[in-house]
Amino acid sequence: MKVLLLDMTHGGQILAPLFKAQGHEVAVADVYRIAPESMLESLRSLGVDVYVGNPAPGHYDLVSMPCHCPDIFLEGCTYDQRIWYSQAVNRFMDDKRFRIEVTGVKGKTTTCYLISHILANSGRKVYLRSSRGSGPYKPEGHDVKELKSIAPPYLLDLPEGDYDVMVCEVSLGGSAKADIACITNLLEDYGIAKKTRRAEEAKKDILTDKVNIVLESEKDIWAKYGKPLTTVKSRVTVKESPKFGEPLKLVVDYNGKHDVELDGSYLGLQYVEAIDMALSVCDAMNIDTESVFRALSTFKGIPGRGEVTVRDGIRYVIERNPGISHMSVNRTLKTLDAMGCLDGALVVIDPVSKKVCDKLDRDLIEGVVDSYGVGLIVTPGDGTEPEIPAGTKLVIRMTKEGYQ
Repeated sequence: MKVLLLDMTHGGQILAPLFKAQGHEVAVADVYRIAPESMLESLRSLGVDVYVGNPAPGHYDLVSMPCHCPDIFLEGCTYDQRIWYSQAVNRFMDDKRFRIEVTGVKGKTTTCYLISHILANSGRKVYLRSSRGSGPYKPEGHDVKELKSIAPPYLLDLPEGDYDVMVCEVSLGGSAKADIACITNLLEDYGIAKKTRRAEEAKKDILTDKVNIVLESEKDIWAKYGKPLTTVKSRVTVKESPKFGEPLKLVVDYNGKHDVELDGSYLGLQYVEAIDMALSVCDAMNIDTESVFRALSTFKGIPGRGEVTVRDGIRYVIERNPGISHMSVNRTLKTLDAMGCLDGALVVIDPVSKKVCDKLDRDLIEGVVDSYGVGLIVTPGDGTEPEIPAGTKLVIRMTKEGYQ
């Protein structure tokens, strides 16, 4: 079979050797022209045809590509069958370790960290793959060993080890073979592949024949794909008005109602929906009550995700995230507005990109910031620090970065 793989930014170099090992004639195209020469040479040494830019025109039995890759790169090519990278992953995934895959528009990393923290506190040996980094997760926190993409083919590149649970953040899709699959939300079914497809088409590929956890409000979106669904229950009630830098007091319903305080070093309100989903995972895995609440009370948030500090009398909120967009800006400002913190606030956005596909839409972000009546600075993205105007009481510093 003649196989063409498009895109080496999101895992073509992982899939190519696997198809080659099955005896297929394989070609891979570095359509974004960013793969290092060493990677290209490694594939050539296996007998893979490598193209930088568009592939050679011709007919292929099978084409596989990321769902968000535009068809323009297939100009001059015909094929009998096309599958997305997630579906190719499904063909090769044979990892028998218990695996939780998490995708969605927002909240993927937060959900993965909460799940990992709870499972580690229950005595399980946990490995976490996330856009912040990959490595073992222990009760003390995440021991990041390496930075890896969260594109679906990287599910085939998980390290060996006798882990009880692999927790995997996935950008668009999944293997459809996880023991538990979570879709955090589809807040905006945004356009992908130059707006020729929608996010739903990619994210549905995570759905498994086992346990799928989705929002009750989005049940009808995912039900049409015929997989078993478990819907997230609302279990968290905010007990008192939140205050900047102070613990957030909650009542959480898990095997009965319990009081719990979230650490004040992060914006706890932004974690509530992720707690709900993490608890649904705990239900599916029969995690004991004591472990759940010990974990919630000791969780310190995620560095750079709603992290709060005070320096020289100015409050700071730090967001370092590949998913920074008008939606995440609105979420953060809405949270701070509920805390009465927006007087004298300034949003500073740094559009640094490290393998981040979706670019900032400045007009949409400006519209959101204006609606809250706060200031906005968008830096050049060159690492220079902007001058903070006199009288600023709160700086919301958002850097768009990460590994997708």
